[in-house]
Amino acid sequence: MTCKHQTKSLLRFLMIKTAAVRAGIKPGALLRVARCCRLSDAEIRLCQNEILDALKLKFRILKDDPDSALVLFYDPELLAETLADPEKAAYLAGHGYGECRRTGEYLNMLKERCRTMSLPHEVGIFIGYPLKDVMGFIEKAPRTPVARGDWQVFGEPEESLRLMQLYRCAEQLAEKIIETYQDMEICLEQIAGINIHQTARG
Repeated sequence: MTCKHQTKSLLRFLMIKTAAVRAGIKPGALLRVARCCRLSDAEIRLCQNEILDALKLKFRILKDDPDSALVLFYDPELLAETLADPEKAAYLAGHGYGECRRTGEYLNMLKERCRTMSLPHEVGIFIGYPLKDVMGFIEKAPRTPVARGDWQVFGEPEESLRLMQLYRCAEQLAEKIIETYQDMEICLEQIAGINIHQTARG
């Protein structure tokens, strides 16, 4: 597969997986962005940056490994609203975010924690998982998940499963949009215009 084809395939994948963020349904999406082909380090970084910039979403590279980057794509307003939730802010304060007030400060701390551990599980809050599910996963015993899907569900499952379906429907609609339109700009506009009620109906 040529670098051009790899880039196109990766862009398509990222457009689908960030659809719920672009549509304002989900605060963030955590994805690994692979280096697209065997080039020099400088060429790879340029290629990777072009792909990230082409998505026209805010993003933060949390970890840069030799073969890929761990990237958080996010909606600034929705993420700020998520982090300002009193229960979530209190929980994050107990996990090293006590001095954080602004979104940038939270992202800096998340990046620092990614540097010292493989993946801090509180990242679930940043990507739209219910707090009860994040807490259940981190604390595990004596809890056991009541359902599994895109993430493990703890406690009452209804809201978690509703969100899971909402995020999936946004991805499915994005996939249809990409199949319909060839122009990337049109695809991005159409995905951003996904109606939340239309999405919920699938």
